[in-house]
Amino acid sequence: MYFTNKRKAIVTTPNILTEVNSLVNQIGEPERSQCLQVLGQGVTKLDEFYIESATVGRADNFKKFGLTDCGIIEVSRDKYLVLTDDFKLANYLQKIGIDTINFNNLRGLWE
Repeated sequence: MYFTNKRKAIVTTPNILTEVNSLVNQIGEPERSQCLQVLGQGVTKLDEFYIESATVGRADNFKKFGLTDCGIIEVSRDKYLVLTDDFKLANYLQKIGIDTINFNNLRGLWE
């Protein structure tokens, strides 16, 4: 998920939500059901942007990043601050001038 730096909204794509759903489905019960309940409530508070897979698939860097990450690159360009724990994606976004925070860099702040 990523956050806009112009408004206080949380922005996502269907591909991101599908990946989150797939990760949640790998958890055992009862935690899986609890997480899905939280996800179901949480998606009502998100601004969701759809980009056709055919459009994203034509991106120059598609072979390197794939569908979800290329969608993030496209949606966030010149608009949003991206929060990710993906080192490769974070470095690329910073390289092309997209504001990015690698969540892994924040983890130590709470310990």
